[in-house]
Amino acid sequence: MDAETADDQLTRRLRFYGAGDFATYWQIHRAAEVVEGFDPAAPPDEVNGILELHNARLFVEAGFIPTDAVEDDRKALVAAAKRIRRTVAQWFDALEDDNLADMLTEVDWRYREHLLDLLAGLGVFGRCSATAMLIALDGANVHIGDMLTSKRLVENYGTTIRERLLAEPNRAELVVRHHLGGEMKNETFLPASFTPADSRALMEAYIDSTEPNPNFLKLIADAPIDSKSGVDAKLVVKAKRRYDAVVEDFFKTTPGIRTGCTVAVSSTQVEPVTATLNDMVIEYTFSETWLEGSLDFPSVLNNFQFLFEFAPRDGFLTLPAFDNERRGLELAMGMNGAKDYLTSHIFTVKDRATLLQTVMYQRYLGTKGIDLEEVLRWYFEEHLLAEYGIAGFVFSPSSPKANYLERCRNLFAEMESVATQFRLLVEDGEIDHDVAAAGADLVRYRTIPSTLEGKYIYATDHTEIRAILHILFSDQSHLTYINDNMRGENAVGLLRRNKVSYESLHEYQQPLVDKLIEHGLVENTGDRIRLKDSDLFHVLQSLNDNEAVAYHHLNRRCRAHVDRMLDAGWLVRRSSLLTDAEAAYFNYNLNSVDFSNGPKLRNKYQHGIQAKGDGEAQHQQTYYSALRLMVALTIKINDEFWLLDAAKKRQA
Repeated sequence: MDAETADDQLTRRLRFYGAGDFATYWQIHRAAEVVEGFDPAAPPDEVNGILELHNARLFVEAGFIPTDAVEDDRKALVAAAKRIRRTVAQWFDALEDDNLADMLTEVDWRYREHLLDLLAGLGVFGRCSATAMLIALDGANVHIGDMLTSKRLVENYGTTIRERLLAEPNRAELVVRHHLGGEMKNETFLPASFTPADSRALMEAYIDSTEPNPNFLKLIADAPIDSKSGVDAKLVVKAKRRYDAVVEDFFKTTPGIRTGCTVAVSSTQVEPVTATLNDMVIEYTFSETWLEGSLDFPSVLNNFQFLFEFAPRDGFLTLPAFDNERRGLELAMGMNGAKDYLTSHIFTVKDRATLLQTVMYQRYLGTKGIDLEEVLRWYFEEHLLAEYGIAGFVFSPSSPKANYLERCRNLFAEMESVATQFRLLVEDGEIDHDVAAAGADLVRYRTIPSTLEGKYIYATDHTEIRAILHILFSDQSHLTYINDNMRGENAVGLLRRNKVSYESLHEYQQPLVDKLIEHGLVENTGDRIRLKDSDLFHVLQSLNDNEAVAYHHLNRRCRAHVDRMLDAGWLVRRSSLLTDAEAAYFNYNLNSVDFSNGPKLRNKYQHGIQAKGDGEAQHQQTYYSALRLMVALTIKINDEFWLLDAAKKRQA
């Protein structure tokens, strides 16, 4: 066999990816062919052939058999799969120290996981020595990172694995992934003999090495202090300093791409706001006429909610990072810590935009003699009483003479005070400031209650709702591309922008559309597949975009759809002031309750441990971040009271 033919055969190797992967469906017929062609009297004599047989067997045992197979053919496939199981076991039973290196050579990378599973499950690790096995695995192109995914391998050869890890600084990346990495495809294991001191020493050697990967430096720099992982405060600081130096050196020699956003006020613009994309920079321009005409305090807060789009729909904050914003390469190539707040390019852009808008507006209002903190005081102490009859809220603005450090400390304290006052109002029906002072503590933003029963709807882990959301909205859905002339960023975009007939669908796409038809989301009109039932779609769109549905903002038809999905176990209702995503955003910015990679603004300023190097400029930026959060919290509280008032008026 020549080299080209051998490569072609390797390319065609069969691999079972599991029931949830569409690559499995594409290979069903190929798997049946391999099982049907198996001859127990002449099994493969090399490792890749044996592993392909093993994968073919997995297809049959999992029930992945061609739909056109008759009953006799199905029985024959099942019987052949049992014979394959025995043949594979016999092949591995013959492995021993003397033949390991010859038998395990150049294993196809797609089979490394299965090879390790079989070596563990069939007891080969238990009877072969560490020296012989690791030499053989090296020859089979199984790297140490792959080895760490096998618990039994690590248990059997722990001392040798520890020595290998400590031999090279770059192997700290494996330890960092194990202790700090998030969204890992496979669980990894470290030897029992590999101590936290080993972990710390290896990470420190990596930080000091000539070319550390900045992604791993960032993981260490953002890591929580943990004696089990070997991460302490000194290591975190050392990693951060090396990371900053590496990034600075990179941009000294590499031209960057100008990205981000700008904010401006126009004296001639008619529209309240325009947004234009200039290269990779979004330019927001606001009408001075509009801003001049909306200087009353209610309009100032409305401008944050609607003009700056802090919460333009159903009271949901747009500020958090959402899973649906992380797409394509960001999902495939991103490196995140286990306790990281998962952001994206989209989050970075809107985070920068809303901060700049806050800076611009606070300064603009200042030119008109308006202090934004005074607007907040008016809202809590005057507006709530006049509009909703709610008394007792207190908000103390910063002194006009205060510097930015003092303003930051005051505003963070007032934010926690407002959250505590709201909680007491919900729980006790009144605000007792003595109780608030006596119970002052770190605010748990996830547990701030709501007066509204079942305020938010969330998707459960039910396979049907998860499948529907993935099919409709994910850019990884298999319903995004028909051909070069019919495509979309997701299934919704594909079906809205193209005249897609059922016949034009690929075979593997038809079951997906059948599922959408079954649940009333689309219809086949004959000449195209068309989205239907806008109310149901509104609910699903909110689950995707906001990771929640605001039940009390829904109309009667939307609520009926929600109620049916609740009964089916697809959804669950919970009550809180903030959605899960919104609470995560507050915690990311303010503390270390949930995440290790946030700025921890509240913690730093309440405990007086903010960095001293950047002076007033640093405190000024933090102050604007605090203003943004305080305004966002005010918008959420106002949405709660508005919904309560609307419900009372409907009942009157």
